[in-house]
Amino acid sequence: MTLINANHLALARGSKPLFRDLNLTINRHDRIALVGHNGCGKSSLLALLAGELTPDEGELTRQRGLRIGIMEQFVSPALQTQTPRAAVLEGLPANRRAPEAYRADALLERLGFASEQLETKLGRLSGGQQNLVLFARARLLDPELLLMDEPGNHMDVLALGQLRSYLQNARDLTFLMVSHDRDLLDACCNRTVFLRDERTWNFDLPYTEARHALEVQDEQAEARRKVEEKEIRRIRASAKRLAHWGHTFDNEDLARKAKTMDRRADRLDAEKTDVTAGNPLTLQLDASALRSRTVLTVEQLDVRARDDDRLLVHCEHLVVAPGDRLALLGANGTGKSTTIARLLSAFEREDPQVRFNPNVTIGYFDQELGGFDTGLGRYDWIRDRYQGADQDVTQQLLAAGVRYEDQQQPVASLSGGERARTLFMLLALQRPNLMVLDEPTNHIDLESREQLESQLMGASATLLLTSHDRRFLERVCNRFVCIVDQRLVELHDLDRYYAQLEQWQPQGSRGKVLPERTAPVSAVTEEEALARIEALEALLNDDMARKAKFQKPERQAQWRDELTELWRRIGQ
Repeated sequence: MTLINANHLALARGSKPLFRDLNLTINRHDRIALVGHNGCGKSSLLALLAGELTPDEGELTRQRGLRIGIMEQFVSPALQTQTPRAAVLEGLPANRRAPEAYRADALLERLGFASEQLETKLGRLSGGQQNLVLFARARLLDPELLLMDEPGNHMDVLALGQLRSYLQNARDLTFLMVSHDRDLLDACCNRTVFLRDERTWNFDLPYTEARHALEVQDEQAEARRKVEEKEIRRIRASAKRLAHWGHTFDNEDLARKAKTMDRRADRLDAEKTDVTAGNPLTLQLDASALRSRTVLTVEQLDVRARDDDRLLVHCEHLVVAPGDRLALLGANGTGKSTTIARLLSAFEREDPQVRFNPNVTIGYFDQELGGFDTGLGRYDWIRDRYQGADQDVTQQLLAAGVRYEDQQQPVASLSGGERARTLFMLLALQRPNLMVLDEPTNHIDLESREQLESQLMGASATLLLTSHDRRFLERVCNRFVCIVDQRLVELHDLDRYYAQLEQWQPQGSRGKVLPERTAPVSAVTEEEALARIEALEALLNDDMARKAKFQKPERQAQWRDELTELWRRIGQ
């Protein structure tokens, strides 16, 4: 059954056409990966499908009464002060919130949230956990089509595993996902749609297989194009020769043949095989080297939570030397971003625990992409943060593929990927000798990740970075430190880190996984009933083992009622 059918859609943003002749069909049970370079229009296409935008041309039809769920890309400030439970329920109509509170809790628990975390303000949770809450908000609406814009951003291995497991098991869910995580796309999607060259390329394959099929198509198209262009050159050369002979010998027949051949060459030229233009944007990053024995020394440093002064990390001793590409690792919630913030604050003032070389200049990539909620255009946003010449800013934008007419586009209207690119342009101009990069691969497309890897490996700057992209870490970094049990320790085996990550995960951040209740008790099989009984009893026992003030009597009553129904079902 077709849910959405888009025919010959066209949409432009300012002077820039995003697509001209786009066709897309979404059927029930499709699990679509939407892939394309930053700025090609992926988020705009999602907005069109959701009805938030209207195409400039073309026709877009939806099944009558189609329920569309939209997973937001960013957590709004209003949600930051709410608990995960309240944030999820707030997405429902008011009359559904109280009756469906148990479903919200069950879904969050299935996504890995512990009961204590359901009472924690969203702003205190990690970025990955916040994204899981945004997913739960959209999922609880029971959409017939779920649209997700970069759902895996900020997620560590465990959070991403929870999302991947949920999507794999929710076989009734139809979705279209924009993501730059290859493993997530391969594990969860059965179709891949590439958005490029202002049109779509569709494959009924997971991402990696589809990428290979697209590359084969590109190679074949390139080969055909070369043959066609060779034939066009041959015909034009023959036509030119005949025209010369016709003029020299005053032969009208030769002149007519020359014109006929010219028309044939024009027709062949107009019908040439299309060859992809590729990614029009480039990611450039430059840095300067620091000639010194040390860049940064940390001794006996305690990093504490900013809101309640809890100890997050203790670093006994750490020395960063010029040329080190140091990865700061740890599960979500262990304090990586807070540690980076603590080090950056020490750069601005004298600190006996954190000592920077006096010649250090820092470039900082903020994973939250702060500072973009402004009406400034791209040029002015960079100009305000760069001390050099105006011409440098213009040339940097042009070199990155941003045309003159798009340089005044307000940065607030940019997608996450375009904001990240803008921040990288600023770093390229500043040329710091110490780059602090907090989740730099979030938001940027797969091709740009490869460009970033090459740029960082070739840069002469010292790096301190965090990332949940294992392939990126393995290629770029030469040192690894990890937050384990509130201590900063150096690792010499990245494989061991990933193998032990779940073991190191703080106990309070792991919840029991409750199988989703998708049907009335009377309709479930005996095997499904037994599985749910086991999960419910585990949750009930765990909750009763907590201190009284942390227990959830209402949830316990719900679980007991459902257990009674399930045991009655088995006894029938």
